[in-house]
Amino acid sequence: MAIYIVLYVFFALLALLDLLKYTREVKPYVCFFAVSLLIFVSSIRWNVGTDWYSYLDFYERIDSYIQQPELNMMERGFSYLNYIVYHLGWNYSGFLTVMAILMIGIKVRVFYEHKAIMMLLLFLYYCYFLGDIFGVRQFLAISITLFSVRYIVSRSLLAFLSCIVLASSIHITAAFFVFSYWIYPFRYSPSMLYFSLLVALILGFMDVGGMTARAVMNMVGIDSRVGDKLMQYGDDGMDTAQGNPYVSFAVGVAKRALFLPVFIQARRYVADRYLAMYTGYLNLLVFGNMIYLIFMISLPVIARLSTGFLIFEIFILAMLVITVRDKWIRLLAFGIVLLFGAFRLYNLLSVYWDLYVPFETIFAPSNIKRE
Repeated sequence: MAIYIVLYVFFALLALLDLLKYTREVKPYVCFFAVSLLIFVSSIRWNVGTDWYSYLDFYERIDSYIQQPELNMMERGFSYLNYIVYHLGWNYSGFLTVMAILMIGIKVRVFYEHKAIMMLLLFLYYCYFLGDIFGVRQFLAISITLFSVRYIVSRSLLAFLSCIVLASSIHITAAFFVFSYWIYPFRYSPSMLYFSLLVALILGFMDVGGMTARAVMNMVGIDSRVGDKLMQYGDDGMDTAQGNPYVSFAVGVAKRALFLPVFIQARRYVADRYLAMYTGYLNLLVFGNMIYLIFMISLPVIARLSTGFLIFEIFILAMLVITVRDKWIRLLAFGIVLLFGAFRLYNLLSVYWDLYVPFETIFAPSNIKRE
């Protein structure tokens, strides 16, 4: 548990750099060190994290899965990434290093383009996603879809679709991100956003989304490749329901009822230089939450489609902190974000506590023998 606390304190201190003057020149060097640390921690883990054994087994048996694709439930792009690294003669720790470089590196490349808030983004990235230390293939796909937003802004449809195809070859849920190309530039009124969320909540409670999804899958054939994947994924997402679905749904609705109105109403106070970006990210976040509300009760695995949109929440939070003009109020907002980040981190760890604690590494004597 100590490693998670140390990393939290480390990234919280780095986040202060976004609030201080005359730190612009030093932040790139600090960012590079922080990213290198995350990649290193992700690379040295062993027997820790969700779906450890399934991913390890897949890597070690990759030749059989490539030769017998009918047995392979992983996406083709991810399969060939495993195949290439395996045939370079690298062990599984080498593959984890490649995954960490890609997952973390691509996301932080996008953070770096938001220089005024990049340290806050790193802090929230750790609190929301554990900095992808335990990243699985969906998180690599999310890195690619996040990178694709630049092509939404520049209205480069072909480049955007190329990113979506690549991300979908890593994790099929990324295909749904294609709608972002038209959702991001829309300019909705607050009342329209509230109405859309309310409709999604009603449809979800009535299980309209679940019935529609099952009907479509029955038409296609539940034994179809895509349908089978959607119904049988075992590596749960960050926001997947646990236990009673109605209780989980109620908790999920409560969280969204608390934060989304704040994000929507705060738009009017956002500085002009951030306004277009804030609006676009808010559109994507609301859309992702609509997906969650529609499918969470009956098909939480399909609600994982919303995970790719959750990352925009950290951009919104960071922009809200930095856009406050009064320095004392900004410090208060920063303190609130620190407390919320701690709560978010603990909640994230507690869901899979036995998989995250203790944090094992390849340097443990038993693991050195295994490696």
